[in-house]
Amino acid sequence: MLSPLAAGQWGMVTASQARELGVSRVDLNRLVHDGSLDRVDAAARVYRLAGSPPDPDLDELRAAWLQLGEGMPTARRLRDPDAVVCRRSAAAVLGLGDLLADVHEFYSPVRRRPRRADVCIRVRTALPPGDWRVVGGLPVTTAARVVTDLLADREDQSAVARVVQDGLRAEVLGRGELEDLVAAAAAAYGAPSPSAMAAALADEPMAAMGE
Repeated sequence: MLSPLAAGQWGMVTASQARELGVSRVDLNRLVHDGSLDRVDAAARVYRLAGSPPDPDLDELRAAWLQLGEGMPTARRLRDPDAVVCRRSAAAVLGLGDLLADVHEFYSPVRRRPRRADVCIRVRTALPPGDWRVVGGLPVTTAARVVTDLLADREDQSAVARVVQDGLRAEVLGRGELEDLVAAAAAAYGAPSPSAMAAALADEPMAAMGE
């Protein structure tokens, strides 16, 4: 009963989803005891089908996202996301840069109070459809949105530069859009102009910023 649902969720299922399918907490405990299910570390009431291949880099983020769904099927949540992976967490999913994502960051259209200290919810009532896409089964902000958000957070410039350069190499960012992305943050970073800031992040010659 749980297998078809878990198959589309990296082998995982939440207690709330199981309850919607008529599987009780007692049933879940029995399935754990007989080895059919494993509890997911650091994610209360999230289970994995035994034998499902783990992904150490992304499973904690995936489990946190599942917990936020309150029993709603993943397919429905992806059509109209109630939580979108953002900032450092999004950079990690997209494989951009090397910023540590020790807190799972999400945009949500409504204020929420997660029970986990390692989950950060940022209220954003209207995230434009073009600012996110589904990556590996998760709704994730685009590389362009990640860069804009990291600059707004005043992340270290060299760290943002690595995100930008990885994005350029992966062709999920274009050099032509960089100047617009950095325009609002250039002055705060001490850049003489958005074009100089864009050049710096792309690791292009930037005599103007160095002088």
